[in-house]
Amino acid sequence: MVEYENKLNQLEKKEQLRDEMVQKTNLLVFQLDRQEKYIRRENILIYEVEENKEDNDGGEKVLFKIADELEIDLKDNEIQRVHRLGQKRRNNENSRPIIARFVSYKKRNEFLTNKRELKHIEGRQHVFVCEDLTPLRYKLLKYMQESCSDTFTSCYPRNGNMKAKLKTSENGSPSLHLMISSNTELMLIINRWAVAKYKTNSTARILPSANSETKPPMQATIYT
Repeated sequence: MVEYENKLNQLEKKEQLRDEMVQKTNLLVFQLDRQEKYIRRENILIYEVEENKEDNDGGEKVLFKIADELEIDLKDNEIQRVHRLGQKRRNNENSRPIIARFVSYKKRNEFLTNKRELKHIEGRQHVFVCEDLTPLRYKLLKYMQESCSDTFTSCYPRNGNMKAKLKTSENGSPSLHLMISSNTELMLIINRWAVAKYKTNSTARILPSANSETKPPMQATIYT
């Protein structure tokens, strides 16, 4: 009996150690993701811009042309780097996306603010301009868009975070907008935790449990 209890205690300690390691790993991943998000904050991605044989400047001419079409005053010294992503394809059937990094966050936002005008410009209706999301945040956005249609009416990125609009609840409560920064927040929101607890509050903060210092803080901003 004593031997059995000792083995059981050893197993419990191993499980506890494993849980602690998982929490520490998750915290590290979360911290690295936040750093990468900050690094990418001056970037934009441009998709579906035709690529030809003369396009050997990495897309810089295209960037200046789009800036001119969007009435954005863009100067050479406001760009850090522009280039196409991936290896150039022989048939050029699928154009490679362009990534542009600006000196200022403000200039990057001008493109994101004015990108809607592309649909009114001849030959640019199919061009898509978006934020440069981290892999984790991109997966979160895709999951929200593809698997959460019963919960959200719309999902889109905003400054590296995900914004979503909840559908109107069955009891007639107004639909809410939320800022989602982690998968944990998403699961809580899908379960209508936030809606049930904060129907009228302007801001809800979801905190980790008091006995766990390794869990990263999670925040969901709710506004009508």
